[in-house]
Amino acid sequence: MIFNKNKIFITKELYYTVKFIKNRIIYVPNDELKKKQRFFLKAIKWLYPYKINTRVCAKIHSGKKWILKMDIKDFFNSVSYNSIEEVIKKVCLRLNKNEKYLEYLSLVTVNSKLPVGAPTSSHMANACFLPIDKNISALCNAFGVDYTRYVDDLTFSSYSRENLKIIENKVKEILIFYGYKTNQKKTKYISDNKQQNILGLVVNNYKVRLSKDFKRKIRAMLHSYFVFISRENKNIKYLAWDEKRKQSLKGYLAYIKHTDRAFYNQLKTYSKKLACKYCVEVYFEYL
Repeated sequence: MIFNKNKIFITKELYYTVKFIKNRIIYVPNDELKKKQRFFLKAIKWLYPYKINTRVCAKIHSGKKWILKMDIKDFFNSVSYNSIEEVIKKVCLRLNKNEKYLEYLSLVTVNSKLPVGAPTSSHMANACFLPIDKNISALCNAFGVDYTRYVDDLTFSSYSRENLKIIENKVKEILIFYGYKTNQKKTKYISDNKQQNILGLVVNNYKVRLSKDFKRKIRAMLHSYFVFISRENKNIKYLAWDEKRKQSLKGYLAYIKHTDRAFYNQLKTYSKKLACKYCVEVYFEYL
C-alpha cells in the first residue's frame, strides 16, 4: 500500500482519497475500487447474511420498563485483523478463490483495519462480530433480557433494572475479551416514564412510532420545499434548496414509508394540499 499526500494507493488504478470530517478520518474509494468492493460485498452478504429491520428491532423493546443503550467505541478500528482474515478466508473458500485471499484482504483493509467509508466495512464488521453477538444473546436469554444491535449501538430491555445492570457489567467483560470497549458517556438507562427512543422510533406503551419532534421537522421540510419550488427567485438564502438537501428529504421519506406507514400517508395528503396552495405540480412519490 502506497501513501501519497491525501491518497492511499492499493494499486495504480485502485486508491482511497483521505478526508477529515468532524474529527473523523474517512477513506473514500475511487470508482474502480468501489466497484470491486461492491462485487466482493455480495459474496460477504451471501455467506454472512445480516439485515436489520429498524421497526422490528424497535418493536422487540416496546413496552418494557427499562431500556439500556450501550455504544461500542471506535467500532471499525476495534475489529481484529485475525477476525477479518478469518472472514475473508471463508468467503474465498466458498467462491473457490483461495488464491485471491490476499488480494481481497487488501481491498477491504487499510493498515490492517476496516476503513470508514468503504462499502464493505459495515458488513465485514458485522460478520466479525457474529460470535460476540451469539455470546451476548445467550447471556441475555439467561437473564430474560431482550437484545438487538445496529452496527455499534447495543440495546437491551427488561422489566428489571437489576438484570440490566448485571448485563451491562458482563457485556463489558465480553467486549474487553474480544478487544472492544464501550463509550461510557453513551451508556444510558431509560425508564418507561420517559421517552424510550430506539433507532429513531419511540417504543413506549407497546407502540412503535416516530417522535412528535421528528414529525414536525419533516412537515416543516416539506412545506419549505413546496414554498421554494413555487418562488420565481430561487436564490433566497433562507429558502435555498440544493440537490443535497432534496436527497436528504427523499431519504427521510423512504425511512418514514418503511417505519410509519400511517404518517407517510398523512404526508402524502399534506403534500397534495401544499401543491394546491402554492399552485405547483409536484408528485409526492417522485420528490
